[in-house]
Amino acid sequence: MTTSFDPNSIPDWPNPVVRLTGGDTVEVDGFTMMLPQGLNDAEARRWAVQTVAQKYARLGRAIRVTAIEADGTTIPLIVHKDGTVEPRPVEAAEKGRFRRSRPRSTTAAQPKGNGTDAAAQGKSQAKGLIAAGVFLGVIALAAVVILNAGGHGDPTQAPNSPASSPVTAAASTPPPANLPVPAPNGWTTRAAWAVPLSSQVTPAVADDGTTAVLTDQDDLAVLNPATGVTEWTVGVPDGASGSLVFTRIDGQRVVALTVGQTLHYWQLTGTEHQHTAVDLPGSGVVSFLGGSPLVSLPDATAAVIANGKIHTLDLPVGATALAADEQSVLAAVPSGRWWWLRAGHSAGKGHKMAAPAKNTKLSSVLGIDDTRIAGVWKNGGTTYVTVYAAASGKRLATARTSGDPSELAVRSSGDLVAVGPFVLDTKTGKTNVVTGTTPHAAVGDRIYAQDQLQQWHALDASNDIPLSGENVAIPLGIADGRALVVADKLGKKLLYALSRGDDPDPGADSSGEVVAPEPPGQNR
Repeated sequence: MTTSFDPNSIPDWPNPVVRLTGGDTVEVDGFTMMLPQGLNDAEARRWAVQTVAQKYARLGRAIRVTAIEADGTTIPLIVHKDGTVEPRPVEAAEKGRFRRSRPRSTTAAQPKGNGTDAAAQGKSQAKGLIAAGVFLGVIALAAVVILNAGGHGDPTQAPNSPASSPVTAAASTPPPANLPVPAPNGWTTRAAWAVPLSSQVTPAVADDGTTAVLTDQDDLAVLNPATGVTEWTVGVPDGASGSLVFTRIDGQRVVALTVGQTLHYWQLTGTEHQHTAVDLPGSGVVSFLGGSPLVSLPDATAAVIANGKIHTLDLPVGATALAADEQSVLAAVPSGRWWWLRAGHSAGKGHKMAAPAKNTKLSSVLGIDDTRIAGVWKNGGTTYVTVYAAASGKRLATARTSGDPSELAVRSSGDLVAVGPFVLDTKTGKTNVVTGTTPHAAVGDRIYAQDQLQQWHALDASNDIPLSGENVAIPLGIADGRALVVADKLGKKLLYALSRGDDPDPGADSSGEVVAPEPPGQNR
């Protein structure tokens, strides 16, 4: 570190927060961690800054750190790449922060000019350093050790990856918590762990259990599903909302998030978790039914994403793009013909839907994913739903019912496909029709649907299991044998990891109620 260093040159990201609670926990970068036993306040500060230093050492540069004492005192700091720590000048209000000049070294020349002004300036600087001095006095040497001698400052490692931030599970596993609403049948309401989330973005859970969330500090974090521990984290652009999605681009698994008309995605593998931002056309709508993002456009066109850019391709006249897989697009026309299209390649004849029964007429074509497509057929008062293999045109399963279901929302998970009240197993060919239900989620081997009375049902191709309670938490996915659900508690949104088992229903044996006592004097 040199005296010519300009603190205003430090990028805004990252700016981790170390919050001391005065108890047996500390918040580091938005996550509550249990402190090792027996630490005093000074040792707690040191432990917290060590954790931050380990996490961001790979950047190889100075970073901003905000320390917050248990009494609420906020101390802006700078942690340099050589491990030294110093108070950070507060920045300009027009940037959303206060700004002041960097405190001078005690050996530096005194400023020229009015002696009263110089004395006032010195008093102001001294006052600003008092709180920081207490904090810095107990962490500076520790930070040097971690960044330079601990071996965790390898700039090739991703932040908070197992290689660059070996935080023990006992110190960083989020605590267990009670789910504030009924759990889905087969799961307990006592969560093994729970973490706070952004209220604006829904987490994503991949089939292999990989879990991504936007934290309550608005950082993207990938969690270990067994423990809830953050494996790595990165900042995201302001204004993020919607849902995180796992998808595939350029042959790499990524986690994606749409912010306005820009698609942002981060590689899951590697050490840097490379970030790419792709501006979408103003008329484009991105969807993720297939293995890769699909951008639907007007004028018989669609687009895929490759090498960080939008690549458009033409559709047959009257066709609708349904899903994408890398640079190929699945598109269909209302007559029941569909193609896999790729820019620069002939569309060919494609595939044609075969009718499920005589005298049936195709009513509509529905996209499922990049492996299956569905057709809704009618014959008088009977409705058929048939699912076809997108690659070969083979019929995989057909279900039928009397009447004309008006709601045909599509959800799928593994071999199960739900089309309105129809549930089809595309591996065995078994089907189930639960009249009046609308599917809302598909997780593992269950379709979660609501009936006309808002009662939840867990469905498969053979069973209909009504769920207890109206406000049931519906799983986002299954990870490491646990159901991950989101629920609000005391004004905060949390992700809960539920274990298998059945909690007793406290109201199962009684139709009465429990009445809390009135405060003294209420009836006087």
